[in-house]
Amino acid sequence: MTKTNKLSFEMKTYQNPWLRFLLSDRYMNLALLVLRLFVGGMMLSHGIAKLLNFGALREGFPDPIGWGAAASLVMIILVEVGCSLMVIAGILTRFAVVPMVFAMIMAMTTLSATTFGGIELPLLYVGMCVVIFIAGPGRCSIDYLVGRTLVHAEER
Repeated sequence: MTKTNKLSFEMKTYQNPWLRFLLSDRYMNLALLVLRLFVGGMMLSHGIAKLLNFGALREGFPDPIGWGAAASLVMIILVEVGCSLMVIAGILTRFAVVPMVFAMIMAMTTLSATTFGGIELPLLYVGMCVVIFIAGPGRCSIDYLVGRTLVHAEER
């Protein structure tokens, strides 16, 4: 490809709005926000459901760590509610997804399902949380605003 052909390709890519959209990383921060809101919202709904049914779940809740069913239920509610709110807001996001990953790994190991379908939902949560951990919260987060403020304070 010659230099003029390359320039011509770049010019066509720039002029074509579909290619510009598909090849751009302009919307990455929006995508991370949508992913955080989705994962946080879905996990939050599970945590609130457990919180509302605490009395019924307390006795029969799985105890993979050996702390007792009630303590395990309290821990999973704290993770699913507390960490989900942190992920939604983008506060200490990378730290907040770590307990969520461990909670989903525990859910996969304690499920009695022997098929892939039984662990599919926790596995999806693990995958999405790993993406958030690797990519970070993005610019639409409190983490970004705090980091930006700290950088500006150091520059003064």
